[in-house]
Amino acid sequence: MENTTAVKITAPVRRYNRIDGWRGYYVPACAIVGASDTGTWSDSPCPTPDVKAELARFGREVLRPLGIKYKTSFGVSSNVFCGKHWICVNKASFNTAAYAALKWLEEHNRDTSYIHDANLKENDHGRS
Repeated sequence: MENTTAVKITAPVRRYNRIDGWRGYYVPACAIVGASDTGTWSDSPCPTPDVKAELARFGREVLRPLGIKYKTSFGVSSNVFCGKHWICVNKASFNTAAYAALKWLEEHNRDTSYIHDANLKENDHGRS
């Protein structure tokens, strides 16, 4: 397991997650975690209710105990059938929330399906 305290966290600025040479999406400046959402269709690989439940769990288990206020925002991806949900915190709480997010994600990688970090590790994403 990676030691999250040794990881250098990116600055709370808008980041571009480059998937390949022509696809990607923007990550909001103060986002700490996100999840893809493919709607409520019967064949959706990332169904809205499950995605929202997983993000709510993260808020309950990580941010609320730390006293960190947060909001959920919605964004787009390069896939017309897939949106992105983001949990965002204020800049003053960003580093604390980011380290807590990375630790929680490591601990819960086997019991979560949709949530991922918001390109928190420095140099973990392409810039445009």
